[in-house]
Amino acid sequence: MTELQIIFQQCWDRLSQASQTPGAAWRTPVLATTGDRGPRQRTVVLRMVDLRAMQLWLHTDVRSAKVQQLIAHPIASLLFYDSVTETQLQVRGQAVIQTTGPQWQQLWNNSPETSLRMYLAPQVPGSPAAAATSNLPDSVASRIPSREELADGLRNFAAVRIQAEQIEWLQLSRGGHRRAAFDIAGEQLQHAAWLEP
Repeated sequence: MTELQIIFQQCWDRLSQASQTPGAAWRTPVLATTGDRGPRQRTVVLRMVDLRAMQLWLHTDVRSAKVQQLIAHPIASLLFYDSVTETQLQVRGQAVIQTTGPQWQQLWNNSPETSLRMYLAPQVPGSPAAAATSNLPDSVASRIPSREELADGLRNFAAVRIQAEQIEWLQLSRGGHRRAAFDIAGEQLQHAAWLEP
């Protein structure tokens, strides 16, 4: 196995670990989408990684602006950064919104109640508000609801699957940075190359 192949495998291993480990450095990447008024970025939570298919999974409110942007422009970019190891990873690929299916259900079932409470929001996320608000029903504003109470939020729950197509890795170092790019097609690594940092 070449050094580039090892780096590629290590990236996927770290992504998989981050999806299962709250607080992991690569757990909360920045998702970039394209809207009518230009690019938008927001921090999201990496919820699941399919190593075989090279897919990254998130979840979001189906009413959110990012869903509409990804439907209109299904190319997404995720930016991961680990400040301890000074490693940056960019993943670009096709995004698909799912509101049914086994992975969608798995994400719902495996997510903690604290993460699912936001799907009970009565107002569309990002819509204007008269004052600061949590956008939660009064009945759950100050507590974590049960799974039964969360059932109403399922209608607002969407899974976002990002099929990785390109990965760019950057290792910062005082001794000299290193940078590499990887192209993926058909769920396989097709090309790996060093880049000038």
